[in-house]
Amino acid sequence: MFIPVTRRILRWGTPDPEGDWIMYGHLILDESKCIAIDPPLVPGLIDSISRLGKLEAIMLTTLDHTRGARYISKKTGARLLIPDQHESISVNPEAILEQKEIREFERYGMDKIYGLKPFRITVASERTSGVPCIDEYAFLTPEEELIVGDIAIGDSAGNLVVAPEWFPHDPPHKPYGKARTEFARVVRESGADVLLSGHGQNIYGGLKEKI
Repeated sequence: MFIPVTRRILRWGTPDPEGDWIMYGHLILDESKCIAIDPPLVPGLIDSISRLGKLEAIMLTTLDHTRGARYISKKTGARLLIPDQHESISVNPEAILEQKEIREFERYGMDKIYGLKPFRITVASERTSGVPCIDEYAFLTPEEELIVGDIAIGDSAGNLVVAPEWFPHDPPHKPYGKARTEFARVVRESGADVLLSGHGQNIYGGLKEKI
């Protein structure tokens, strides 16, 4: 089920029923504990995680990635940690919490949690004043790997592609300079050189040069 991607991080994926892409989750192994990032629910997932350690927490990069979080949290007792997000073009946080019936959760801030440093990614919209195009978070691991939600992917040729360029809906999408500039800031400030993507290919080194 799991694909090893780094020394202590595993990955798994499943097709998104509402989009032409794969949803990837990441599982961080920390001795006898596990932390799940944006976990899609697939058959056998909870049992597979339990063989590796106790699932301590589920962390979401964006409320657009609730996926199997509520169910997994309820079944395992893992803390559900969600971001403090503004409403954006693609995400209405309060509506999602209501629709998904997510009642028990905690909000994380900008401080390190479980060894992960959150970085907020906010991209202004060119069309809608006051409403961001993107508002989500990335997590920096102690090994300088950057785990992201929608903001960026690696393509099959190893190139970095920043949202919304990679979105398959109504393509092609033109490059959006503000998004690339904001992601470049996060890469620079975090010092990350590895990208672990929530939808596309990972980039195992050279991230700074690709931006």
